[in-house]
Amino acid sequence: MNKTYKRIMQNVKRLSLSKRRFKDIYDIVFSNGDLVMTEQPTMTRKVFCTYAQAQALINDLAKGIISQIGVTNGYIALCGENCLQWMIAFWAILKSGNKPYLINLRQPVHFTNEILNTLNTSAIIKIGCENLDFNGKCYHYQEVIECGQKVAAVDFPPFENQIAISTSGTTLSKKICIYTGSEISAQLINVEGISKLNRDIIKPYKGAIKQLMFLPLYHVFGLVAVFLWYSLFGASFVFLPDMSAESILRTVRNHKITHIFAVPLLWHSFEKGLLSKVKAQKEGERNRFFSAIELSYKLQRVFPHLGKAVAVKMLDSVRKKLFGKSVTFCISGGSFIKQSTLKLINSLGYVLVNGYGMSEVCIPSVECSKNIKIRVNGAIGLPFDSVEYKIGDKNQLLVKGSSVCKRLIVDGKEIINDGWFDTGDVVRVDKSGRYYIEGRISDIVFSDDGENLNPDLAEKSFSLSSAVNFSVLGSEDNSKLMLVVQVAKGITGEQISQLAREIEDCNASLPQSYKVKEIYFTYDEIMTKGSIKVSRSYLKGLISENKVRLFKNFEEGSPVCNCNEEGSEVKQFLIELFARLLDADKSKIDCNANFMLDLGGSSLDYFTLIGEINEKYGITLKYEEGSDFGYSVNDFEKKITQMINEL
Repeated sequence: MNKTYKRIMQNVKRLSLSKRRFKDIYDIVFSNGDLVMTEQPTMTRKVFCTYAQAQALINDLAKGIISQIGVTNGYIALCGENCLQWMIAFWAILKSGNKPYLINLRQPVHFTNEILNTLNTSAIIKIGCENLDFNGKCYHYQEVIECGQKVAAVDFPPFENQIAISTSGTTLSKKICIYTGSEISAQLINVEGISKLNRDIIKPYKGAIKQLMFLPLYHVFGLVAVFLWYSLFGASFVFLPDMSAESILRTVRNHKITHIFAVPLLWHSFEKGLLSKVKAQKEGERNRFFSAIELSYKLQRVFPHLGKAVAVKMLDSVRKKLFGKSVTFCISGGSFIKQSTLKLINSLGYVLVNGYGMSEVCIPSVECSKNIKIRVNGAIGLPFDSVEYKIGDKNQLLVKGSSVCKRLIVDGKEIINDGWFDTGDVVRVDKSGRYYIEGRISDIVFSDDGENLNPDLAEKSFSLSSAVNFSVLGSEDNSKLMLVVQVAKGITGEQISQLAREIEDCNASLPQSYKVKEIYFTYDEIMTKGSIKVSRSYLKGLISENKVRLFKNFEEGSPVCNCNEEGSEVKQFLIELFARLLDADKSKIDCNANFMLDLGGSSLDYFTLIGEINEKYGITLKYEEGSDFGYSVNDFEKKITQMINEL
């Protein structure tokens, strides 16, 4: 730890004393030399790339960009999912005298095309993404780097000092954030102060820090908190073979991952999978597990270090099947994480904290307490050294500081942010100065009795096992709270009854002013594709345009059905697989129901589904192919049978 800590602090000091440009970050990052930068698991071995090897590839690609695209001092768009080539291209665009715009692949293509036009991008470098048709001249990574490898040595132009990112597809406006090396450097230097609160954030395992590459690099959380921050530390980045839950866990264990930064979806998935396995055990084993979790939590509250050591020993068998021994620090960010999830993971002896960030303010805080009670309460922590927090007149969080984005382009209009940035997030602060996110100011409901109601406070109390998605939001006149529940088209009478009981029980637990006054159901999708949470403004727009059709009782909606018929061995396997992944009774699986839209499977459940199908039948069904043939049991049966016959 001391050797690793010393190297990290030396790198941070170098950056602090530099001119704080992207070139300075680059020079320090690639001074890590023979340290392993990336690990890629394959079927037979692990493929490694050192920082020195990556730097050579950056030089080749930069030469190729200069030769094929030119030195424009403008924007070149970078299009691709997480991979070594993306990292190479990010730095190569800057080194070639151009500015990278990081295409957000979760946004609609037409949305991205408008941003490309606004930035007047000169070219697009693609890594894969053959099916995406963007406006502008496209170049494939491989052809550009091969061109660069044939070019003799060049005098590189001045290193560019700007990057552009755009907000996620849930926003209704086209917002571009322009960051310079100065803001990013200020963000990275924060680790000096953070490490004084909790060194676990840079704690290695057997001398190495390894980041799991789960978060997309075109998001501020993945770009800054994972890639740029930990590159400065000389960390290794481990890519996933696929996004199934079991693949993620296997990669964590096999590669001895130390740091996992992810959205609540992943943590909730881990909790769901673990509790499902515990539920299947005998009563005595179940009771021992939950008793051990409670004892661990109580011990860690009183004796943090001793309690954690006891938890590690007492729950060793569970930990071996989850993350193993190597994980030292985890962060959840992006949306609300359940307290039950925080409690379970922390009680197992891992450190899981809540963080806060958004495209406009970078990452201004993460909870760094060693106190398990504070971590489980879901605080976002104290503001980092590079920022200040204050609360506005509507209890919204205001942020300013050296790491905050200073230049924004919103719907084509440039905005200079030289003061306090209004995040729009409603917060509260406790006596220790820790902040907690309570919801969005745009979601506030003004009730008839004059009280301002925050839908998030009500929504957090609802747990609806038979719902695909749900949201608590303001009614049409914004005078009361209403609940919109998306249900599967194949929902059964038994599930409807259970849903009604859950809604009644959850609503009864709320104070009178916070009880939902209107309850509606829908079979239509209420969340944008690729999103991690329901956007209330987006949902209200869909309702007003009649794209989400609401009904108050099931007689008004589509008929309740159950199409679980006898069939082939493939069909029976699929029914059982659907039921296991969805934690449902197999007799209730509708064979015509969409795995995600109708039955409520998450994207992680879907990746697991594809992985198990491929392993069972020895075929290579690709993850993106579901949209071509459908997502139901019957759809999968037809496709699998076709592929088996073609073998």
